[in-house]
Amino acid sequence: MARTLDQNLHKRRKTQIISAAAKCFAKKGIHQTSMQEICDAANISAGALYRYFASKDAVILAMAESEKNANEQLITHLDNSVDVVEGLCQALPSIIAILSNREYGRLAIEISAETSRNPAMAELFQSNDTQLQTAMIKALKAGQKQGTVNKDLNVKGAVYVILAMFDGITLRSTSLASPPKEKTVKSFVYFVRRFLAPV
Repeated sequence: MARTLDQNLHKRRKTQIISAAAKCFAKKGIHQTSMQEICDAANISAGALYRYFASKDAVILAMAESEKNANEQLITHLDNSVDVVEGLCQALPSIIAILSNREYGRLAIEISAETSRNPAMAELFQSNDTQLQTAMIKALKAGQKQGTVNKDLNVKGAVYVILAMFDGITLRSTSLASPPKEKTVKSFVYFVRRFLAPV
């Protein structure tokens, strides 16, 4: 029992640190943020921080792992959906709530800049993107066989467009006044149904 409690505490502390680091990175930038500032934001000592993460790079790698886990949840949801188009539409409110968050957008820009200079990090985040693209392509092809996705659709191109729209929402959230999330979701759902569903 004690081991289980320790594991739960370990997980909570890591999540606490990652969340604090994300806020710092979004506000000041990765290179402008010190490990001490992450400690202060997480309300933990430097010694405690270094027990979990040896560097800022290690924190960013943990963020990549969190992104991978989130992608896998979406993939599982699509795989379990009887109609992949409706499954994607059901997931859109949660997806757009994250993508349209200004802090998330600023963090995404910071990580994108960092991966452009760090090949190891770039490979990890690219692996996440490739995994998601591959799974979505597979899901749409399955939908074509089931008759729930337009059989004439180029699914690779369709997935690229959808993910590019996700990126666009993220980027625009950092500097432009966004419409209410409900309107964005409604518009995206309309687009997905018209774009993917059989004519």
